[in-house]
Amino acid sequence: MVIRDILSKDLDTILALNEQFVRVLSPMDKSKLLRLLDIAHVSVVIEDENQVLGFLIALTEHKEYESINYQWFNDYCDSFLYIDRVVVADDAQGKGIASMLYHYALDSALDNSIPCLCAEIDVLPPNEASLLFHKKMGFKELELLRHSEDKMVSLQKLHIS
Repeated sequence: MVIRDILSKDLDTILALNEQFVRVLSPMDKSKLLRLLDIAHVSVVIEDENQVLGFLIALTEHKEYESINYQWFNDYCDSFLYIDRVVVADDAQGKGIASMLYHYALDSALDNSIPCLCAEIDVLPPNEASLLFHKKMGFKELELLRHSEDKMVSLQKLHIS
C-alpha cells in the first residue's frame, strides 16, 4: 500500500467514497472538493495495486472554510491540523488503513510543529466505529456540538507535542 497526494484522476473515486458515507460526512460535489483541496494542508489517498482504498483531507487553522466544526476549532485552538474527512472503502475496512492515514497526518503535524490533531465524530446519528477508533488513537472529547435535532458531533483533540 502507498499513501500519495491526491491527483485529478482520483476525484471521481473520492466523490463516490464520500457519497457512500454521506450519512456521517457532509455532502460534497466536485467544486467543493476542488475548493477543499486548494486550502488543504494534507490531501492524500491510500492505494493498493492502483486502487484507491481511502483518502484523508486535513486543514490547518485560519482557512476560509464554512464548516461550523472547523470554525469551532479555529476559535478554540491556536494551531491545529483538522481532519476534515477520512474515508475508507467498505471492502478495505478493518485492515488498518484509517490508522495509516491518521499516522501520515500525525507525521505531517509533527514535521510542521503543529501541536494537535482535531476531528469531529458523529454521535447523532452515531458513528460507533469512528468513536472507538478515535478513542484508541488517544483523542479526547472537548465538547458536543448540536447541528440540528438529528445531528450532533463530538469535537475531539489529540495533543501531540
